Amino acid sequence: MKKQRHDALKPLSHHHHHALVQAMELKQAGTEKTDKSLGESIRDLIEYWERDAADHFRDEEEILLPLYEVFAEKPNTELIKEMLYQHIQIRSLVYAIRENREDPYEKMNRLGELLENNVRFEEREVFPMIEEAIPDKYLHQVYGKFHRDSYSGF
Repeated sequence: MKKQRHDALKPLSHHHHHALVQAMELKQAGTEKTDKSLGESIRDLIEYWERDAADHFRDEEEILLPLYEVFAEKPNTELIKEMLYQHIQIRSLVYAIRENREDPYEKMNRLGELLENNVRFEEREVFPMIEEAIPDKYLHQVYGKFHRDSYSGF
């Protein structure tokens, strides 16, 4: 049976749901599966990035991972490196889409894949590792420190 996500991490999981919706839209950009123009797709991406995703990454990198480092007896640096590298790849594609109009649909489709993979990776591997390492009372202290997602309100 699947273990329930710790309450303190539920806001991040809600943010992840929003990210999966965005990932699906990005993967459909420039295909017959969407009627959005290139301009609309880019505007939606930038709005999502500025209102939610950039803050979400900071929540994970500046609040969650340092707390994990404090309590993990043997931190899994490979998982953390992978997570941070995924964040870098996502940020770089957002930047490339904003600043350079070459192959925008290809970049958006790739970004959709990366975003989806990052969410799945964090939900399946990183969050369980964090929940195991950080004692309940300290994990509860991070609740309320995460930004409020414009999509879910969490």
